[in-house]
Amino acid sequence: MRCSNLPIKVEVPNVPWHGDKPMTLYFPDEWDVKRCRIASEGQTALSKEHVRKAILSPVGTKPLSVLAQGKNEAVIIFDDMTRPTKIYQYAPIVLEELKKAGVKDENIRFIIAAGSHGTYTLTHFREKLGEEIMERYPVFNHNPYEMVKYLGDTTRGTPVWINGEVMSCDLKIGIGTLLYHRMAGFTGGAKIICPGVAGIRTIQFNHGPVGGFGDGYSSHPSTGYLRADGNVLRLDMEEAARITGLDFKIDTVLNLNRDPLEVYAGDFVQTHRRAIPGVLKWHRTESPKEMDIVVANTYMRQNEADLGLWSASQCVKSDGSVVLMADDPDGDINHWIFHAHGKYIGASLWSGKPRVPPAGARLIIYGRYHDRKFQNRYRKDTTVWCKTWDEVLEILKSHHKNKAKVVVLPDATSGIPETMIPSIS
Repeated sequence: MRCSNLPIKVEVPNVPWHGDKPMTLYFPDEWDVKRCRIASEGQTALSKEHVRKAILSPVGTKPLSVLAQGKNEAVIIFDDMTRPTKIYQYAPIVLEELKKAGVKDENIRFIIAAGSHGTYTLTHFREKLGEEIMERYPVFNHNPYEMVKYLGDTTRGTPVWINGEVMSCDLKIGIGTLLYHRMAGFTGGAKIICPGVAGIRTIQFNHGPVGGFGDGYSSHPSTGYLRADGNVLRLDMEEAARITGLDFKIDTVLNLNRDPLEVYAGDFVQTHRRAIPGVLKWHRTESPKEMDIVVANTYMRQNEADLGLWSASQCVKSDGSVVLMADDPDGDINHWIFHAHGKYIGASLWSGKPRVPPAGARLIIYGRYHDRKFQNRYRKDTTVWCKTWDEVLEILKSHHKNKAKVVVLPDATSGIPETMIPSIS
């Protein structure tokens, strides 16, 4: 039994690329507080040997050591900082297989699949790849505006422009993970190529005219959260990846520690589809309805914190409050085609319209690193930024007084509301 007048404490994971230090949140004793559970919490990760076995037992392709026979140049494309994948858990196994096939170290390079997210630094690469890989191999950013090679068009009309260094290699390998995605259904699979290492024209056409996202478009009915089969955006991405010649893909399903629960390797369509049931199983999250306050932690994709509003919107009542945690020291990710890039200037698919909080609720953004650009994305009359948790509580108490039903989502950027799964899966 809880002692009276003592605050309620709830711990959530935080800053995945900056030390992985959990954060403790405090709530008034008189509030009814529930910390929701993601199915993957407490689940033991696969051992290194099980990860190795999965990579050495591919689906839809020959083993990597066989595919690499006679190849001269190899590229390992890895997902960027908007994804929680610890690439160093998988890349050494890939490198061992390349060595078996006789591919020399000097003919191997890594490229981050940043799509239109911008560039990264040595610090970011080190977090993803580990020190040993950084010392042995060159690692490059992707530039969607230059050094891209035209390969033709997809059947939906998307011009396929791909990173020139990727196309200079006769063996192309990708490593990534699956999470929910508002357009392509799920991350992972072919997205390592399109948009990962695609040119800006490719990304614009795939997201805009094909998928129907961005200013002036209407989303295609086949697209959306948790939709993969028949999703025109996804199918167009997969066609672009076929044209590119992606040889081998590793797709993972992670627990809340960002460690692998499932690993699939081989053909990028088959790995993706096989991983989807695991995502629906392990990322399933409790999602109570009509809550006064929803605290949406944004752990796995902290630099895309607004993704957490989808999960929050399933829980909050119409006159409730959403606390969106945006505590990444690096801030919100750049996006060359969707975001504002000035007071009056925005990217080609930017709507220019302020967003509104989910379900008509008020929005409190909580983070120690105030990002005015990110805050300006939302309506000023319904949104406020707080740099301390005490500020957050002060605002919440002013609206909800002594009684409030509170739910804490430990990671709203990976957790899938359980209420959304039965109607789609």
